[in-house]
Amino acid sequence: MDEVRNRLPEYQVDSGLHMVMDMNTHKMWQTEDEAIRRLEAEGVKKVVIVPMYLNTDVSTVDVIKWVIGCKVEGHPEQSDYLGDLVECPGEYDAQNDFCSHMGAIHRRFKPFSDMQFIATRAIDYHPDISKVLLERAQEFSTHPSHEVILLVGHGDGDDAIDQDYRNNVLAKYSNDVKGMGGFYDVQYGTIREDWCDKRVGAVQEIRDKINTAVNDGRTVIWVEVRLASWTNAHKQEWDTSDCNKLGTKDLLDAGKYIKANYLLYKPTALADWVVSMVNDAVSNDQYVHCPCSN
Repeated sequence: MDEVRNRLPEYQVDSGLHMVMDMNTHKMWQTEDEAIRRLEAEGVKKVVIVPMYLNTDVSTVDVIKWVIGCKVEGHPEQSDYLGDLVECPGEYDAQNDFCSHMGAIHRRFKPFSDMQFIATRAIDYHPDISKVLLERAQEFSTHPSHEVILLVGHGDGDDAIDQDYRNNVLAKYSNDVKGMGGFYDVQYGTIREDWCDKRVGAVQEIRDKINTAVNDGRTVIWVEVRLASWTNAHKQEWDTSDCNKLGTKDLLDAGKYIKANYLLYKPTALADWVVSMVNDAVSNDQYVHCPCSN
């Protein structure tokens, strides 16, 4: 945030966390409305929200759009998408996917704020994000021409959305990282971790790519295509009969791949991306479609 603030001195810059769970108490919490109140206190009248977690097509971005007052088509069981108040339990409930993805947001910004809100696109393809992924790979790279970089995205339960993400986002990142980093190869896949029936084939593909590269004598570096949180695949065994054991722990324990650190020690490229998104939103009207809901 400091890096972005330094580059945009004419703006008030703040941040909020979405869909966060305290791993000690299993309680969901969020800080977005706290950030909005701070901005209100500074007299801010218009806010550009930059979603920093996933690509635009995922449901989490729909929730962010819902929060700022957009119309969002929800499933019948998620009728509160268009309400002014969302009642979610204070504790994590694995069966309540809607509230889990809401991150315990209990109200929309619109009803209690006069500010105007708009959301940019999220982390779709962008050359600045390619540089972020390159930095992660290079942290653990020792002999690029001998290494296979494996870019792994979250993916989606909808086959068409997942394939579009692979073709139009991951494939482009793969080409960029390979060209900039001089690696032997850069491959990609999605984990599809929230959909058990889809995850079996997705993880099998990733496992096959790791094993093939290792059998060819290559070093494999797994790079997450997200800005926070590891996939739980690294901690799960491999058993296709158990949805909670569709992972790669055995391969990691055997030293068949390296986890690239998702923490950014050099925030330059990420800040470049945020600034670019803000400038595009302000000057070129390149917003996510966000019709007013009231």
